[in-house]
Amino acid sequence: MNFSVVEPYAPIFMSGLVTTLEVTGAALVLAFVVGAIVALLKVLPCKPLRAVLDFYTSIFRGIPLIVLLFMVYFATPQLTGYKITMFAASVLTLGLNGSATVSETLRGGIEGVNRGQYDAARALGLPYVPMMVYVILPQALRSVAPALVNEVITVLKSSSLVATIGLMDMMRAAESVQALTYRAFEPFLVVAVVYYVIVMALVHVSKRLERKLRESM
Repeated sequence: MNFSVVEPYAPIFMSGLVTTLEVTGAALVLAFVVGAIVALLKVLPCKPLRAVLDFYTSIFRGIPLIVLLFMVYFATPQLTGYKITMFAASVLTLGLNGSATVSETLRGGIEGVNRGQYDAARALGLPYVPMMVYVILPQALRSVAPALVNEVITVLKSSSLVATIGLMDMMRAAESVQALTYRAFEPFLVVAVVYYVIVMALVHVSKRLERKLRESM
């Protein structure tokens, strides 16, 4: 191993890291917003709506993420005439894919809240939306918070797939350095270590959060 070979390319790795974090952050915002909306709609007593949302979720469970990414990036110009950017295609694909998991996680948390909480909120005269936002959702989040942190980790690791469409993330940076240096082990090991450090930090946050939630119950 000779890491001095890859040292001059540190700016490429840093640029890739910034892109990875930007894609992951934007995708997570989309995933949590859309996922929360879908979860709230899924618990409504409307079977046709539930069927449509279940189909939406099944799409992301049944189709590989890389296939969805290729469809969004390469097929969108063909269907709409609009050339979507690599960044937008990455965020849209990762975000919508993550929203399916987030919606199911939140739905499980919402349905796990004691029915007495619903009755108490209705007795106070709270309409449905304020009841869900201020009473039910906070309690649901307490039970599913560790699972949501795991979804953050999943989106972060899945973001490495955006290199397949040419976006200069960490994975693409490693490929570029490999092409320039004709060495594969060092650049990919650097990227692996960076991912590992970030993921382990998130795992630590998840464990601390889970411990605090147990103590508060």
